[in-house]
Amino acid sequence: MTGDPKSFKGNTVIVTGGGSGVGFETAKLFIDQGARVLITGRNLEKLLSATSSLGENCKAFSGDVTDPGNAAKAVSAATDAWSQPVSGLVNNAGVILRETAEDTTDADWRWIMSVNVDGLFYMSREVARQMPQEGSIINVSSTCGRYGAAGLAAYCASKGAVDQLTRTMALELAPRKITVNAVAPGAINSPMLFSEHKTTELRDSVVERNEGNIPIGAIAEPQEVARAIFYLATERHITGSILRIDGGNTA
Repeated sequence: MTGDPKSFKGNTVIVTGGGSGVGFETAKLFIDQGARVLITGRNLEKLLSATSSLGENCKAFSGDVTDPGNAAKAVSAATDAWSQPVSGLVNNAGVILRETAEDTTDADWRWIMSVNVDGLFYMSREVARQMPQEGSIINVSSTCGRYGAAGLAAYCASKGAVDQLTRTMALELAPRKITVNAVAPGAINSPMLFSEHKTTELRDSVVERNEGNIPIGAIAEPQEVARAIFYLATERHITGSILRIDGGNTA
């Protein structure tokens, strides 16, 4: 019926970076709503631990998103597991580098771009090629995709690219009624927030420092981001949007 949200009950969804944090909570939410979910990541042990708690409607695929051939293998694993095309994709895999532009090495720049941009592109392209009408692609971006942050040069550049790819693919896939959107969180209580700090003091104070800049007074929990992802995945008339989840920080 016109106006009703999309249903993922019985449909197949891929969540990259699904072993922990936002990816895990997103997979859990889709499964709770009746979907079948393939979670991907590099750490097979972490993925298997996640699948054991998510139940029989979750399967794991271990691979490297920076490998151009990985996307086709992941899609094949999902379609073989449930004998149907992939109707939903959540591009959650990502890494961060806490360096200025001057101090970012060629290797570090390539690493950030290969995971945050290349990997997301490979997965989106492969899934879009076989996705049925009214499917959904959700990218996990960041407020850094729109606003600069000193000391996060490569990360900000990568998330800006994610936002632009989101808008462009939304236009390209609109004739098939496939929606493409992104969530753009600020600080999240997930492993990335505490990673790659130069000192233990910076790591231990990261929550307090971030909360000092958030009007609502708290960082986001992974479940809150997961609910926003699910909302965007199910709405039919929202596409090309970047939904900020930052407690008013960028307002």
